[in-house]
Amino acid sequence: MPPIALITDLGDRDYFVSSMKGVILSINPEAKIVDITHQVPKQDVRTASFILANAAETFPKGSTFVAVVDPGVGTERLCILVRTENELNFIGPDNGVFTLAAEKFGIEEVRKISNKDLLRSDISSTFHGRDVMAPVAAHLSSGLKPKKVGERIEKLELIDMKKPKSMTKGIRGEILHIDDFGNVITNVGADLIEKRADTGTTLKIKVDDHELKAPFVKTFGEVPEGGNLCYIGSSNLLEIAKNRGNLSDEINVERGNELFINVVG
Repeated sequence: MPPIALITDLGDRDYFVSSMKGVILSINPEAKIVDITHQVPKQDVRTASFILANAAETFPKGSTFVAVVDPGVGTERLCILVRTENELNFIGPDNGVFTLAAEKFGIEEVRKISNKDLLRSDISSTFHGRDVMAPVAAHLSSGLKPKKVGERIEKLELIDMKKPKSMTKGIRGEILHIDDFGNVITNVGADLIEKRADTGTTLKIKVDDHELKAPFVKTFGEVPEGGNLCYIGSSNLLEIAKNRGNLSDEINVERGNELFINVVG
């Protein structure tokens, strides 16, 4: 039985996540539930989109992902099911949270969740994750066909994710994500940076008023403790970090900051 994976900004101090799991298990006691994270920064749809897309690529076909990062809960925004070309199911609000998953895996179909027989009878206006999304995920894990969820819709809300730009003097990009170690993950793909930089070359990175130099290496162990480095991370994107340090805190940057990268040696 393919798993149900949860990603939310609900934290772990309250009953919210456990109540979603309770709904799922009440419908499908055999469900396998995986927690991706419940520590997405509050209402940060972009960060959720990044984490979800990178986590989902390791899951088996038929897996269902429930994304509850939903600042528009209770409004006219839709709850949807996105089925991707690699046979994964994504359930959540139509607010752009599935942007990077759609880009990475391709969209087979999008459906509005409208079959009330699948939902809880008393739907809270502030907790669709429990009352709408969790039960639909449970039914899908029990073998429900996606077409039973509701009618197809043609448009999916997408976030405008900036693309890196290759220029004569370097690459203009932005900070896509900052991980829990303080490593800065850029939107610059491995293929783009490797056209300009060989392993061992030095990169100069400018972010706002900060400018730093770092070698382009493969592992943290290639630089001394406290040294800066650039490398291709597990998401196949260029990352900037400090060995055994927190680079993002040190230079005070955040997701969305623009940066400029060029080879200097």
